[in-house]
Amino acid sequence: MKCAAHPDRSALGYCSRCGKALCKDCLVRLSAGNFCEACANDPQGRMSRPKRRFPWWTIALIVMGVAAAASILRSVIH
Repeated sequence: MKCAAHPDRSALGYCSRCGKALCKDCLVRLSAGNFCEACANDPQGRMSRPKRRFPWWTIALIVMGVAAAASILRSVIH
């Protein structure tokens, strides 16, 4: 695999945002991953963790509530 900007150089990895192959001179390492220069400097293109619809604890509370209601219903019916 060759660098997208330097076809005479071997690529070490890919940009986490745009997918370009990058050599050691083009690779910008950030805490969110490896990026090309353009993606690393683009303030609108920062990689962020996708937000979940519901926090994990909300889903856990719903599951526990349904289990408790089912248990109560079973005891009332019998």
